[in-house]
Amino acid sequence: MRAVAALLLASCVPAPSELRRPVDAELAHRLGDHAIDVDAALARPLTADTAVRIALANNPRVAAALDGLGVAAGDLAIALGPLEVDALLRFGSGGEHEIDAIQPLLGAIEAPRRRAAGRAELAAAQADAEALVIRLAARVDIAYRDLLAAEQEVELRSTAFDAADAAAQLRERMHDAGNTTDLAQARDRDAREQARIDLARAEADVEQHRERINALLGLSGPRTTWSTADRVADVPAEAPKLDDLEASAITASLDLAAEHARADAAANRLGVETIRAFVPELGAGVSVLDRDGNVSVGPAIRLGVPLLDLRSGPRAQARAEVARAEAQLGAVAIELRAHARAARIAALAAYDEARHIHDVILPLRQQIVDETLKHYNAMDADPFQLIVARKELVDAGHQYLDALRRYGDAMTEVTALRRGVSVEAP
Repeated sequence: MRAVAALLLASCVPAPSELRRPVDAELAHRLGDHAIDVDAALARPLTADTAVRIALANNPRVAAALDGLGVAAGDLAIALGPLEVDALLRFGSGGEHEIDAIQPLLGAIEAPRRRAAGRAELAAAQADAEALVIRLAARVDIAYRDLLAAEQEVELRSTAFDAADAAAQLRERMHDAGNTTDLAQARDRDAREQARIDLARAEADVEQHRERINALLGLSGPRTTWSTADRVADVPAEAPKLDDLEASAITASLDLAAEHARADAAANRLGVETIRAFVPELGAGVSVLDRDGNVSVGPAIRLGVPLLDLRSGPRAQARAEVARAEAQLGAVAIELRAHARAARIAALAAYDEARHIHDVILPLRQQIVDETLKHYNAMDADPFQLIVARKELVDAGHQYLDALRRYGDAMTEVTALRRGVSVEAP
């Protein structure tokens, strides 16, 4: 009875809630609590944290990844196969009847290997689902910051257009008075039209970034009318500490965990093929023989002999799967280490650039504007010099905003690596 109960238990598949429980627990550990009322959150201006929570609750790809756990869990069910009944009837004087009932047992021998492979595949699917969710959170964070940067870029482009427009209008009045050349007027008009194009492009970029966020958050229809609440964060006072990034990325990596599990699954499937090569069929049951009214009952055994079939093809395929899984594991480890080092370089380089622009270039450009204004008020500088000085200050603002965006994106990558994924899947 214990053996029967064990076999019945082995044929069961865990419920969806049971499959999701460890994934939800791991995500809560790596991401924190991310429960949210989506509609209530959209009614208020979005923050980066709110956008991430909405994506995790509403993006259909998250639901698809979690539903995929049930597909992987199907390999956990171990079945012995149907009871096979053979009947032999002979008619003549007296007659002879024989019935054999055979239950295949090879599945019981393979069960430990098959269940080990199934558990490994489920572990890989769980790691993949966790990685997808954490990667989605990182992509939302980057997309939200890019949107903020695009909105601030519109402000800068608008300022630049106003300066170019003022210069062009002043040049036109001077031209009408005969105090400047056609060439100078054409150049200022050209600068204004280029600034107009740059502004229009920046405004279109904002809409494109919004649509990217709509896709990540799983939003459509009336839900796409949300607004933002923040600006791109200023550069911090101190550079981030990233010396341990490579080691922590390797330790936390869900991609490596998934590849380890797949390699384990491949090794266990090779074990199953090895068993089948030497015991292709095994069954036991009962045989009943009725000969001229005399009934005899006895055990029946069915044993396959691998005389002409050693399953060389399936075993070679299984060995190749093991080799491929091990090679894939090595490739992911190498790429992950390189990615962590590159993320560290990108974050520190962007930080240094943003810090230098903030501490040195912006104050210098502001000083130039202030000094030019003094000279202009003293009638020692023409208005074009003041316009140029302000334009150069705006240009420095462009550089600073871009450096801030790249620094923030790099730090999001750093956070994702510490949580177990890279933003781009390997």
